[in-house]
Amino acid sequence: MDGRVLTFAGLLAPVPPTTFFEQNWEKEPLHIRRGQDRFYDDLLTHRDVEAAISSGGLRYPAIQLARDGRFFPAEAFTKNIRSGDDIFTGIPSLDRIRAEYEGGATLSLPAFHRAWKPLGLLVAAVEEEFDHAVHANVYLTPANAAGFAPHYDTHEVFILQIAGHKHWQIHDPLLPLPHRSQPFDPRTAVSSAPALEVELAPGDLFYLPRGFVHTTATSHSFSLHVTLGITVYTWVELLADWVQSSRSRLTFRRALPPGFAGREEIRRSVSNQLPEIIADLQRMTDYDMLLDSFAHRIRSGRTGARAGFHADVTVIGPRTRLKCLERGRYVVSEESGKLALAFDGKTLLLDKRAQSTLEEISRRSTFLALEVSQHLGEEAALALIRSLLKEGFLSTTTAPKDPCAFGGATRG
Repeated sequence: MDGRVLTFAGLLAPVPPTTFFEQNWEKEPLHIRRGQDRFYDDLLTHRDVEAAISSGGLRYPAIQLARDGRFFPAEAFTKNIRSGDDIFTGIPSLDRIRAEYEGGATLSLPAFHRAWKPLGLLVAAVEEEFDHAVHANVYLTPANAAGFAPHYDTHEVFILQIAGHKHWQIHDPLLPLPHRSQPFDPRTAVSSAPALEVELAPGDLFYLPRGFVHTTATSHSFSLHVTLGITVYTWVELLADWVQSSRSRLTFRRALPPGFAGREEIRRSVSNQLPEIIADLQRMTDYDMLLDSFAHRIRSGRTGARAGFHADVTVIGPRTRLKCLERGRYVVSEESGKLALAFDGKTLLLDKRAQSTLEEISRRSTFLALEVSQHLGEEAALALIRSLLKEGFLSTTTAPKDPCAFGGATRG
C-alpha cells in the first residue's frame, strides 16, 4: 500500500474523488469491494488494536464497552489504582473487558486517531480535503454478535473494514441529512425490510450518508473496523455566525418591545418589523469578511498532524536566536479588540500590547529575544515568544534568513 491510504484519494481508490462527490456525497451509500485483505495494514491491524488494549495504556473514555445499543458505565469495567499519593482513574480491567467481549459486547476506542499516528495522519488529510471536523473511532465485535440497535448518525460515515466480516442492513432515511441537533430517537419505529444489505470484508470501504438508518451483526468471524466520521458544518452554522455578527450594531441590541410575547398588537408590530430588520442586516454585512471569519474559526479547530515529542530541547532565553514565518504565510488583523494573527489554518488572539513587539520581530531576518523586549519588558516578551514558538509562528535558527514583512497581508 505504501501509505496511499493516508490520503483521501487513496482511501477511495479506485473511485475518483470527483465521482464520489458528484454521485454519493450526501446522496447515496457507496460500497468499494477491493478483495485485498491487507489493504489497510499500514494504517491499522487487529494485532495493533489487541496490543493497545492489552497494554492497559488506554483509560476511560478512550476505551468503552457497549451491548444492545447501550454503553456500559465506566465502573462496570474500569478501576482506580493508587500509586503513592496519586490515584489513576479509569484504568481498564482486562479480565472484565475480556469477559464482556466474550459475552457479545462490542469494544470501542473513541477518537483512536489521537493515540495512533497513522490514523491521526489520515484524519488530518481528510480534514484538509473537506474543511469539516473528522474523527476516527475503532469498533471490535466478536463473532456471532449483534452490533448497535437500528439508528442513524448525524455525521457522514466512512467504514474501513480492517479485519473479519460484518453484515450491514441499511434502511432509507427517516429524516434526510439530519442536523447534529436532531439525533435518532430510539423509540422510532423502523421498517423491517432493509433497502440495502452489505457484507463488508477486510480491505473494503463503505460510505454511508448521515440519516440512513442502519444496524450490524457478525456471524462466523469477529469484526474490526474504523469509523471515519465527518461532522459537517452546515448553512445553519454559517447563518448563526451571520446573526451573531449583528451584535456590533446598536439597532440589533435594542430590546424587543415590552409585551411582545403576550399582547397581540405588539406581536403584530414585531412581525411587521422583522423583514426590515433582516434587510438592514443584509445591507450592513460584508459577506466575504463573514466567510473569512467563519473559515478562520473552523481551520483553527482542525485536528492537524500533531508534532512528536522530542527530549533534546533548549529553554528559550534572552539570547536564543529565532525567526518568524515567511511573508505571505500569515495575516494580522483586529478581532474583538484583540490582535488576530492567522497562519497555517489557525488564528491566535493576542493582547494589542504585543503589536509593537510583533512588528519588531517581523522586521528582522533573525532576532534575539532581548532585541525585541523593549516594548513589553523581557519577561513578557519571552512569554510571548515562547507561545509563538509553540504555535509554530516562530522557530529557532542559527543563521539569518530573508526578512519577513509584518502581516504578510493585513486586513483592517
